[in-house]
Amino acid sequence: MLRNIVIAAAVIIAVGPAPSAAQNTIAITGAKILTVTHGVIENGTVLVEDGKIAAVGADVQVPAGAQVIDARGKVVTPGLMDAGDALGLVEIPAEQITVDSTEYTDPLHPELRVLDALNPRSENLKVTRAAGITHALSEPATGNLIAGQSAVIQLDGETVEQMVVKTPAALHINLGEASKLVYGPKNKPPETRMGQMAMLRQEFLKAQHYQAEHEVYAKRQSEKKPERKNDDGADSEEGRRFGPPGVDLKMEALVAALEGKIPVVIHADRVSDLEMALRLADEFHLRLILADAAAAWRLADQLAARKIPVIVGPILEEPERMESIDVRLDNAARLYRAGVPIAIQTATANDVRNLPFEVEYAIGNGLPESAALEAVTINPARFFGVDDRLGSIDPGKEANLLLLDGMPFHVKTHVVTELIDGRVVDLSNHQTDLYKFYKAKYGIN
Repeated sequence: MLRNIVIAAAVIIAVGPAPSAAQNTIAITGAKILTVTHGVIENGTVLVEDGKIAAVGADVQVPAGAQVIDARGKVVTPGLMDAGDALGLVEIPAEQITVDSTEYTDPLHPELRVLDALNPRSENLKVTRAAGITHALSEPATGNLIAGQSAVIQLDGETVEQMVVKTPAALHINLGEASKLVYGPKNKPPETRMGQMAMLRQEFLKAQHYQAEHEVYAKRQSEKKPERKNDDGADSEEGRRFGPPGVDLKMEALVAALEGKIPVVIHADRVSDLEMALRLADEFHLRLILADAAAAWRLADQLAARKIPVIVGPILEEPERMESIDVRLDNAARLYRAGVPIAIQTATANDVRNLPFEVEYAIGNGLPESAALEAVTINPARFFGVDDRLGSIDPGKEANLLLLDGMPFHVKTHVVTELIDGRVVDLSNHQTDLYKFYKAKYGIN
């Protein structure tokens, strides 16, 4: 398994003076390469130029002047991606001033954007990165019925612009207990599941009407009919009547989902809630992704037939709620065997570094290791439309790579070196600083 404390360091050898053509070139040589999409390459080389993978194979020539990372006896994989968490939105959960994951003023908040709350200086990013997680789907909290819009982020960058890979990545809806628990005590809807579905349907119907109004206006503009004017040059009543409709940020977000521009991630656990999600997607032709999905194994054949992706997790969730009574450690394995596309999430803010541990438990309960690697690399990249850039070791993709001293998800495996966007990143963090401090203090070898 990938662990949070980095024990080993890569040997980086400069081969001769670096000519200008090779200044941004890194070659990882002699490694066992798990490409994800094209099998395993033994004793292979990954060549990185200007932040992208230029070549991968057993016979890649290393340019003169390139930085060479000697990876003999090591394993190279794509960087891992957590398919659902609150990275960059929450620093200290108990300190409200550091929590920016949602607004609890309205159960319907499609207009909220993770983009506007990301904190590139979060310590959680560093400790998570040290565990081999290079990317994440950062998403709004679950307390609202419609939570807002997520973003795919990379765990390196000085600014929000440098961190964000794609925004919006998805629109998020939460069925079941969460919004009932938030708004029920306030005597505000939704207080029941019937109320949840009625509110969702009404909101999407409003969005359809909003969409139609804007389409009518766009059609009139394309026909280029001159607007009528009064004698004094002002717009006539007819001109005012057919002026541009107002912009509503809530409706804009919902229209993007109706038009299929972004997927809709519906978080639900029990069977009836998952079935509600399917009905809602059918009615409004949404690109559905299910998340959390404790009871998804009960619907595995149906989900496979419909090719509905499922984001499973946390793997170690216990049946401590009425909704999660069907949770089981082999949920991911059962879905995979049925043919359901799966990804894995931690659904947390401060413990995303535990993703490799969660994956290991999924493997221990029947998920093949190759499928587990896909579930935290290429699959979430496909779900959110960034698989042309992330998720596998293929020429042309961004160089987000892990150099490991063993096979991924094995308990004694460590991250040796990590590249994000072609840069070797610093894996030190608060946890490693504490490790070094106490190791020196007590004379531990």
